[in-house]
Amino acid sequence: MDYFYAQAEERRRPMMSGKIIVVCMYSGRTADSGVVSSVNYPGRALGIHAGMPIIQAKKRAPPHESIFLPADREYYAEVSAQIDSIIRSRVEHVVQASIDEWNGEDAQAAEKAPGLKDAIIQATALRCSIGVAPSPLGAKMAASKSKPDGLLSLDERAQRSFIENSEVEKVPGIGPKTAGALNQLGIIKVKDLGKADPVALSEIFGKKTGSWLIDLGAGRYPAMLGEEKEQEEVSRIGTLKEKTRDPYLILAKLDELEKEAKQWLLEMKKSYSTVGIIFITDDMKTHTRSLSFKKPRAWSEDTGKEKVALVRQFLDEDKHDIRRIGIRFGNFMDLGKQTTLF
Repeated sequence: MDYFYAQAEERRRPMMSGKIIVVCMYSGRTADSGVVSSVNYPGRALGIHAGMPIIQAKKRAPPHESIFLPADREYYAEVSAQIDSIIRSRVEHVVQASIDEWNGEDAQAAEKAPGLKDAIIQATALRCSIGVAPSPLGAKMAASKSKPDGLLSLDERAQRSFIENSEVEKVPGIGPKTAGALNQLGIIKVKDLGKADPVALSEIFGKKTGSWLIDLGAGRYPAMLGEEKEQEEVSRIGTLKEKTRDPYLILAKLDELEKEAKQWLLEMKKSYSTVGIIFITDDMKTHTRSLSFKKPRAWSEDTGKEKVALVRQFLDEDKHDIRRIGIRFGNFMDLGKQTTLF
């Protein structure tokens, strides 16, 4: 996804079109302490980038043309789940690499890619960049090259030429320190690795990294998509018809969202030990209240009392109206391993 967090904020704040959007991870020590998490392209043109201290980013961004926002992880996870379902419905084998990046394997990848881009933008109004190549490395580099909102498809010969003529720091897995060390050896582009002494590469960078660099220089690119990180929780979030503190309206929406989340638990054959309620108030802050159980619960068990208790707890502690509400289940256990309990 292109500048995912900032683009997601642009979508829900259309009145900010044309502004510099900077999404930040605030540490809370001071009003400006923390780092930039994501920035849109007008901000990047000013040199603002992920990882930059917020105070430095504010020096580069004209105040009347920019807006700094706290990261809303619950919202981004909700959007990511929507995108994930679109991709999995169209691509044969999918591995989600991060909240905003997917690797896929499909015999018809080149033919499906344009339709996939269209499906994502029609459903979410968000733009992405896609790379298609014989290897995951080639596809990832092609996607990066095509940003923003691009599509680059490479066959075997084009992939080899593209990777060989790329600078080493553009290769995923080669960080600034490794790239600097390679540059000192006269290795500027990937094709230079093929001329390097393989023994020297192993001695300098270690057996594992050295072997990978040797393979890279020889045009041998890993074919594995990688392993998908097991999902640690499932959540569903929705917007209330109007901001409210009415517990009946809040609980009615929670019941609706819970059905969706528990359908996932049923399909994945998971029990859970934690249930949490997500409250997003009218000041756009996210709050969570949760309960844990000594014994795992099956998807079919009623959580009515827990939901009422958590909603009442929050309403007693916070005086803001609630705009969005969500439910989360976590600390999973496979039901297949719990046949004596259920």
